[in-house]
Amino acid sequence: MKVLVAGSEGSLMQRVIPRLLEAGHEVLGCDHMLRYGEVQRQRGYEFRRCDLCSEAEVAGVTAGVDVVLQSAAQVYGTRGFHSRGADILSADVRLHANLLRESVRRGVRRFVYISSSVVYERAEALPLAEDDTEDLLPPSSDYGLSKLVGERLCAAYRRDYGLPYTIWRPFNVITPLERADAVQGMSHVFADFIALLLLRKQNPLDIIGTGHQTRCFTWIDDVAAPIAHHLTSEATRNQVFNLGSTEPVTMRDLAKRIYARGIERGVIPPGRDLEFNCLPAHPADVQRREPDVRKARELLGWQPEVGLDESLDRCIEYALR
Repeated sequence: MKVLVAGSEGSLMQRVIPRLLEAGHEVLGCDHMLRYGEVQRQRGYEFRRCDLCSEAEVAGVTAGVDVVLQSAAQVYGTRGFHSRGADILSADVRLHANLLRESVRRGVRRFVYISSSVVYERAEALPLAEDDTEDLLPPSSDYGLSKLVGERLCAAYRRDYGLPYTIWRPFNVITPLERADAVQGMSHVFADFIALLLLRKQNPLDIIGTGHQTRCFTWIDDVAAPIAHHLTSEATRNQVFNLGSTEPVTMRDLAKRIYARGIERGVIPPGRDLEFNCLPAHPADVQRREPDVRKARELLGWQPEVGLDESLDRCIEYALR
């Protein structure tokens, strides 16, 4: 099958695409490269730089496509998606709607959408299950709202036009491929902490909020594998799946684990405990997030294989090369 991967140059799709190629699919990648600019890499797939907010450019990349894998979005850390909400909400919803409309016009067989655990932003009961969004208040952040609207658009296009979909909700993907931004909070927290602690040797560590917020970090390949493997399977047809670790960790504990690894590797001098300098957090910053992954386990036989400590070791080794 021919697969259009929208947002192909992001770190998650860079783990998904090789699996699609190995399975014999033809891949066309497209990306606007707004986040990090032009990326030079060896590609075993056709690539076009394009603006998916343009109806004309979307029409040009969807011809002859069997499956659309929609991962295109403006992705930031907590400070980024709270400070760039207007661009995120307007652009991400527009490009998503363009892709859905062209998928119907071109007779696409499956529309696969990479959503986010941020759709659960205002949930209180843990763990977070897929059907919980039916009774939830809309997310507070524009990024979360853009993801929820994207999901609702998938369901609406299936209902009105018969376009089958699959929706994946990853929880806090951790990858060595993400680098920290110059401004803390524009990238994801694990990348910020590795840079601040191991490269910039910061202590006390600047931490957004109290540091008692919890997240479940999920190794990137544990997320990429089911997305590629179940591209058009019947088990995922018109279904939503959480993909996440069930190992919650506070931001303070995350920082301490990275700090300890820095000492073990001789990057940080021993003898001093890690201290924290708490920075103001956005009022809507989520305090706790933990997925219920029973659906993926029972229907797909999926469960995460790489724990947080091993994930951190891999990211740190990459950062210190």
